[in-house]
Amino acid sequence: MKKNKKMAVSFLAAAMAVSLMGCGGTQQAAETTKALETTAAGEAATETGGAGATELTTSGQNYILATQGVDTTVYSRVAAIVEVLGKGDLGNNTIEIQPISTGGAAGALLIEENQSSFASGSNVPGKRLAEGTYEEGRAPLQNVAAVCGGTDITWGTIMFTDAFVQKTGFTTLEEVFEAKHPVRIVTKAPGSFGMDGANDLLDCFGITWEDIDSWGGASYHIAPSQMTDMLKEGSADVSIDIVSLGQPAFTELCMTSTMHVIELKEETRAKMNEKGYNSMTMPANSWNGQTEPVETICGCETILVRKDVPDDVVYALTKGICEKKNEIVELVPAMESFDPATAWTIEMTGIELHPGAAAYYKDAGLMK
Repeated sequence: MKKNKKMAVSFLAAAMAVSLMGCGGTQQAAETTKALETTAAGEAATETGGAGATELTTSGQNYILATQGVDTTVYSRVAAIVEVLGKGDLGNNTIEIQPISTGGAAGALLIEENQSSFASGSNVPGKRLAEGTYEEGRAPLQNVAAVCGGTDITWGTIMFTDAFVQKTGFTTLEEVFEAKHPVRIVTKAPGSFGMDGANDLLDCFGITWEDIDSWGGASYHIAPSQMTDMLKEGSADVSIDIVSLGQPAFTELCMTSTMHVIELKEETRAKMNEKGYNSMTMPANSWNGQTEPVETICGCETILVRKDVPDDVVYALTKGICEKKNEIVELVPAMESFDPATAWTIEMTGIELHPGAAAYYKDAGLMK
């Protein structure tokens, strides 16, 4: 009964925030989510014995975890983690979820700027931010470390509308760019991993968004729901994204419109590998209408933390995520791919581990 109550509070937060956002109340949604997540964490700590449930030196602290909007799979995943770890794993310390990140590099930057203590992130932009190679003039991160990587696989997902395929005969992105076709492309907003991936793809071909404009094409960098609306309406031809399978807006798009999920050629994948992405085969039927496997690239999702968060809190968080994976998967099946045996590797995190996380992986025999 207590478990069900806590789950209800956690996911009520998401539901209410979605409703409020739909009415234009983004700020109100964030505040409602914060309040309900705090209530859930507080009730969980009380019901499991408060500070006595887990003996930590750090006590009574409330930490902000920045993540993407409540209508994303990323939000669902971190909400599930907070829900499961609210059962005393962090003692009487609590975590509030705030949907204030656009994804990609944004989570790490929110931590760097001290707007949150934890954040969801992505390994490829995280790696570049840590190295100082993300964008010209930006210094390397000083305050950000990793808890774990691989909480989900994010796939390079390129879709063509059926009308575009029927009109042009193009079946690969390479053909479109080689022909300098006046294509209309939608991506996520700047700062997102989807936009980063699109920029990286264009760089592999030696072209820019301005080049596409000069061909008579256009590009729009917007929210996922706006992307899918434009594709449905026929005002866009192609979407480029780095996205979790089952992302709501694109799942709905593929259920209601004929879309073609496009493969990247081996040469393109090799160039993306040099930028930190991995080559992987997207399974058949990952999206409605996609009946064949698709060769593409991927990144992975991470949990990041400020370096000044105490070691004992980060140790407890890392331990909880790794050892309660099955409970988290019950709430969010996308976490099935998470592997504690590799979650600590730089390939998965993109950023060096927090000392508290490293201590857990060593104690658990996962890290040498």
